[in-house]
Amino acid sequence: MLRLCSLFAPLALLGACTTTAPSSIPVARPLDRAYIACRTPEHVNALHAAGANFQREVDNHMADGRCRRFAAGQKVVSRASDSFVDPGNGVKYWVYR
Repeated sequence: MLRLCSLFAPLALLGACTTTAPSSIPVARPLDRAYIACRTPEHVNALHAAGANFQREVDNHMADGRCRRFAAGQKVVSRASDSFVDPGNGVKYWVYR
């Protein structure tokens, strides 16, 4: 019995290892220029709707953490045309354009 178990134990372990999904680590890439980015699309829309009060709205959003300025060259993950993820805290940000 012991010999039978010693034969099948490595096979069971090998089978368990091959059924798990491979983990992929996202690659951080640098931003091409500086961006203002917000935590939600609604915050970006509020900046667009601010009109003449734009500077005040940006200052308020940045002061309370709803938006952030990202410097050129800062590394981000999952860069799409309108959003990216900050690898430092894992938060998704939407870009103000």
